[in-house]
Amino acid sequence: MNEEIVVIGAGIVGASCAARLVMAGKKVVIADRLGPGDACSFGNAGGLSPTISFPLATPDMYRQIPGWLTDPDGPLVVDWKYLPKAAPWLLRFLREGSPARSAAAAQGMRTMMRGVFEDYQPLFKFAGAEALIHRVGQLYVFDTDAGFAKEQGAIEARRELGLAQEVLDSHGIHAHEPGLDARFKHGVYLPTHGHCANPHRLVQMLVQACIEAGARFVSGSVKGLEPVAGGVRVHGLGESLTGASVILAGGVWSNELLRPLGCSVPLESHRGYHVQLPYGTAKRPSRNVMWTEMKTLATPMDEGLRIAGTAEIAGIHAEPNERRFELLQRIAGQMYGGLEPRGATHWMGHRPCTPDSLPVIGALARDSRIICAFGHGHVGLSGASFTGRVVKSIVLGDDVQPEWKAFSPQRYL
Repeated sequence: MNEEIVVIGAGIVGASCAARLVMAGKKVVIADRLGPGDACSFGNAGGLSPTISFPLATPDMYRQIPGWLTDPDGPLVVDWKYLPKAAPWLLRFLREGSPARSAAAAQGMRTMMRGVFEDYQPLFKFAGAEALIHRVGQLYVFDTDAGFAKEQGAIEARRELGLAQEVLDSHGIHAHEPGLDARFKHGVYLPTHGHCANPHRLVQMLVQACIEAGARFVSGSVKGLEPVAGGVRVHGLGESLTGASVILAGGVWSNELLRPLGCSVPLESHRGYHVQLPYGTAKRPSRNVMWTEMKTLATPMDEGLRIAGTAEIAGIHAEPNERRFELLQRIAGQMYGGLEPRGATHWMGHRPCTPDSLPVIGALARDSRIICAFGHGHVGLSGASFTGRVVKSIVLGDDVQPEWKAFSPQRYL
């Protein structure tokens, strides 16, 4: 009887699932057309954020829609040419903004995020990656009174939930980050947050640790999944491969393998951009900083300051929008003086987003040997540790927990 478990996708979610399974004594094959961490995990903002409590779809988003459709430099941009294809997903996204649905999604977000570091700790140790992780808190900063006024609801919600936070004036902000520009008037310090200084390297180390513990990495594009008597046959990797179970962690491309099985979920790419600049003469920040009005996160990486953020709905085939890179580089200069623009590097990747902002985690009803683990959207790095723990429990046959229901693929199938 075949005992191998095939994990499709070697990003942070797939690597976390594989590591949990290897640590549990399972035989694991990791398959990806790219190298470990070379897709979305290569360029994420690096945040580890246990107090994130809200989905993207909220009741107050409706008044922001005109800006999304008309402002080319806004935090979320929809390409008019792609709008007809995106319309079904966008309509479901708008539906998720109702008070009841948004509140339910928020509870799911808290379930996934609250144990980020606890869930990651055995993985960091397994990979020997502790030095990449910095538990130094995070700053949200505001350069306008109006922007800070909009944050009051979130501040009150965190207070009611008992989440640690400290409201700061301009002096408090610069006590934490003296290199920040003086434009920032208000801030919130979240002491339980942190960041990874090299997310790409983290994924590489997790996969390498799996290989050293007996797992295999297979390079190639998976072309299809075929349930058979002995498990699930995986086509397209240049070898005959059948898994006792298959973990589908293929990010925004996951539907390509689900559709032939008669399944698909509403999944759209929120194209994410980053610009990374050498520190130059800038004072290196200690922690990541969110410029809240601009929806932009600056994170101190090992090789430079990464400015990431904004989202663009334009599909997976369109070329990167150079205007987005120019915007992020301009924001970097407004936040920190002394960065070296001549050494800037640019990246664009595909965040796999569901309408309710919750990932799809769980076994398919029609074949429980196929387990979904994708759709983490803007919180893939933070949500991967929870996902790995849940997927391992599903494979081992542990009791299904009621709190996992919010992530079930059956909500869409």
